[in-house]
Amino acid sequence: MEKDKTRDISKRAETVRNWEDFLNKFMNICNHDEYDEEKNPEGYINLGTAVNNMCLDIILPKLTSSDVWTCNPAYLQYREGYGIMRLRKALAAVMTEFLATHEPVDPNNLFCFTGVTSCIDTLAHCLADRGEVILTPTPIYGRIRTDFMQRSGVKMWPIPIITHDNTEDFPILTVEKVKKAYDSAVSQNQVVRALFLINPNNPLGDICSPELLMDIFNFCQEHGLHVIVDEVYALSIFEGGQQFHSTLKFSNLPDKTRTHVLYGISKDFGIAGLRVGAVHTQCKALQNCLKQLSFFQNIPFPLMDIAARFIEDLDWCKSYIKENQKRLTEKFQSCVKRIKQMGLNVRQSEGGFFLWVDFRKVCGSESFDQEKLFFHYLMEKAKLYFVPGAELFCEQPGWFRLTFTNCPDHVNEGLNRLEEAVRNYKRIAP
Repeated sequence: MEKDKTRDISKRAETVRNWEDFLNKFMNICNHDEYDEEKNPEGYINLGTAVNNMCLDIILPKLTSSDVWTCNPAYLQYREGYGIMRLRKALAAVMTEFLATHEPVDPNNLFCFTGVTSCIDTLAHCLADRGEVILTPTPIYGRIRTDFMQRSGVKMWPIPIITHDNTEDFPILTVEKVKKAYDSAVSQNQVVRALFLINPNNPLGDICSPELLMDIFNFCQEHGLHVIVDEVYALSIFEGGQQFHSTLKFSNLPDKTRTHVLYGISKDFGIAGLRVGAVHTQCKALQNCLKQLSFFQNIPFPLMDIAARFIEDLDWCKSYIKENQKRLTEKFQSCVKRIKQMGLNVRQSEGGFFLWVDFRKVCGSESFDQEKLFFHYLMEKAKLYFVPGAELFCEQPGWFRLTFTNCPDHVNEGLNRLEEAVRNYKRIAP
């Protein structure tokens, strides 16, 4: 057969060239016209991107100190693509100390990539074939579908926590919901390979109990499923609430070789731009795959050295994490109070960077078209960006995710704009 000489790109590239990622699209819009109190007071307020700017006054002096921001000439040469040993040892020490693991994390079981996004993309490629399915609770961080699907062609299958006709006062993830989603997928002739879980949850802010985690692990073991647990918000929990229980704290995992944990320093340590994520796995076959594929997404070696130096001081880390959790708790509580004064309901989260807010009184609850109209009103009239629930695969219209951990002055101005927008939209809404 004669080759198609008119085609500029491969067939597999055709599926991604016009792929529109909602979160990146609107983050870029905000970045190109960003609010600044003095220089650009009419710019966009971004309360949609999951960044942690609560402790920049602590992070920047540490990150730019002479004992951290340095370049070892040896790291200008080629090194192992899945992470220099210094970085893997530093990450292993942090995870062992702060995740309270049942045994010390072995750095040989850690494989580093350019952020947790790259980790998820690579695991989808390694654990499932094109057209197969990974279960995940929803609502969930909107890029997960992209991370599964864009390159590997693996489908995301929802486990709805909040259903379209939800009647629960406080819906949470249960193993019964996992079973129902699995049965639904199988009944539609889908091949289910894994379950993906973010703990603490993004966007709901829920923390899975040890009992729920073990129920899920047992279910997955019974059905031969891999479990991927993203613990990137593990240390960003609120004071006085539910305590976080890491997957690595269990000494009796039903299937250790099919249980994989993700961690990174972008969220808890507020340095998203440094792009350091890691896969912890004890599966030897997967380890060999990760070593090979890491060369396509390896972290620049000087940055690996800088990241390692940044987190090696565990005493500094303890002090920072304590202060970060204190500020997160206080900011979350103050934002909840402010939003409730607007007449809106907010989910009582236990950790993370988000306010999960019920706007059904404002925009209506009958359809996602109403939700979308309110979103565009906020973007166009208030120049305020946060994420509608539809883009996080929420089945019930009218919910939005607001990030409260951006720069405090941005958050405060954003809430001022939101209050005015809610008041005005109620008057003009049909």
